[in-house]
Amino acid sequence: MTNMSHEQKPVLLVTGATSGVGHAVAADLAAHGARVLLGARSTGSGHAAASAIRSRTPGAELEVVAADLSDMKQVRSLAGQVRQHTTRLDGLVLNAGEVRTRRQLTPDGFETNFATNYLSGFLLTHLLLPLLTDSAPARIVVLSSSNHAHIKHLDLDALSAGTDFRHIRTYSTRKLLTVLFVAEFARRLHGTGVTANAADPGFVRTNLGRHTTGPFWLFLKLTRPFQASPAKAARTPVYLATAPEIATTTGGYFANSRPAKPSPLSQDPAIARKLWGLSGDLLTQRDLASSEELT
Repeated sequence: MTNMSHEQKPVLLVTGATSGVGHAVAADLAAHGARVLLGARSTGSGHAAASAIRSRTPGAELEVVAADLSDMKQVRSLAGQVRQHTTRLDGLVLNAGEVRTRRQLTPDGFETNFATNYLSGFLLTHLLLPLLTDSAPARIVVLSSSNHAHIKHLDLDALSAGTDFRHIRTYSTRKLLTVLFVAEFARRLHGTGVTANAADPGFVRTNLGRHTTGPFWLFLKLTRPFQASPAKAARTPVYLATAPEIATTTGGYFANSRPAKPSPLSQDPAIARKLWGLSGDLLTQRDLASSEELT
């Protein structure tokens, strides 16, 4: 476990920790001696997840922080809760996500998949970056998907309001954004002691598609026997959050706990920089973040 030489246990935040891969990641980290902040949509679901983990790991050190990550104001609240719970943060695992097959807008005016699967992580990481850098060496792990490679062209200007919305393609696009985010963040964090890497958990049996309908719902149902368990899918993000041999590795894309090759588009530095600038502009223009917080 990274930072186990410190006098106190390493502290990690896992978003989307109440079910699926996030829950398995949180349980594994706790079993290996970390203090884990469980990011949950509600306190009730968070405490239920904590109870389930403690039933397998008695004495697991867990605390619940709750927010709906589709709402940027609640993302800010989550960051505040984290700072109330701890004065250090050794790792941040951005796992929370959802699949909406119908276009919906959040209270902030963003398309829901874009807000939850990408923009919330962009904002939360910036808000917690002072804590991460003060705790360095520290790690950021972002859950992505091999689906990102399906996207060959990215219309950044259409992202926020979802005017590019096209069913499951939207999910793949949002996962491409996470790989671009990791590449640019790693470049900007160079020399700080904070690393950022993307984890591909594979095709996983979770409730991520709980809001899906129609053909995609049927596809998920029929392929369920072939989907990996959350426990298996958690191995790569846990490896990225803890393995000593990759303590200084950054900007990578990993599958099956090994370096993998992301799509060429996801490694385009010009697009990554443009996405970074657009993300900051969207937040500052709506008064959801200050330019100082996003530098």
